[in-house]
Amino acid sequence: MTHSSHLLRQILVKIEEFQNQGQQSLAVFDLDSTLFDVSPRVERILLEFAADPVNQKRFPEQIPLLKDIRTYRKDWGFQNALQRAGLDGHHPELQEAVRDFWYTRFFSNEYLQYDLPYDGAVEYVNACANLGAEVVYLTGRDVHRMGSGSALTMKRWGFPLDDRQTRLVLKPHKSMDDAEFKTDWFAALPEKQYADVWFFENEPVNIHHLRAQLPHVNVVFFESTHAGKAAPPEDIPKIMHFLLDEQGDN
Repeated sequence: MTHSSHLLRQILVKIEEFQNQGQQSLAVFDLDSTLFDVSPRVERILLEFAADPVNQKRFPEQIPLLKDIRTYRKDWGFQNALQRAGLDGHHPELQEAVRDFWYTRFFSNEYLQYDLPYDGAVEYVNACANLGAEVVYLTGRDVHRMGSGSALTMKRWGFPLDDRQTRLVLKPHKSMDDAEFKTDWFAALPEKQYADVWFFENEPVNIHHLRAQLPHVNVVFFESTHAGKAAPPEDIPKIMHFLLDEQGDN
């Protein structure tokens, strides 16, 4: 059994133990790059950029490099994919055009359908809920641009979402800072309502901000990819998947 699987099982055991004692646990999950691999969303957008006749006319030398572009799970944004395709930053007009094209689509309901759950994510969240934990999806996505698409995609993949025991919490407005929004949400929880609180998150900036103010929250670092604005925490548990029966040493 891997380290990730062992830790995940330990959390489920605690949830069940508290439930048997009449106490409730809270399991909170980020979405992008925690439950969902967003690289397929990015890849779809880049391929559409390359297929756009306007872009083909505007960038006749660069577009052929993008027609077979591929994204990897470890990518953050689109820059790594562009570099692998041979576009190394010496094309500022193209970079700006790609960013504008990517931005309006990546942060939209319509493209969330291309996200893929990480291995074991759907099953693990359901296991938490089935054992009696309250489940919250706490995301930096905002209601206006990504609310309806988030709910549809989650239900399509089988994540529990009933707006009672399992619910989705998005930012009311896109201008809100992700770290502050998430920390404020945790801070507003009723005191002593939960016997244990777990938070699964991939972004170190959000983790550091939360832990500085609310050290009682049990944070699990999901080691996928992140913005690189802060170093990953070294003193908290980390996982690389949500599989309960994975064999190996990691």
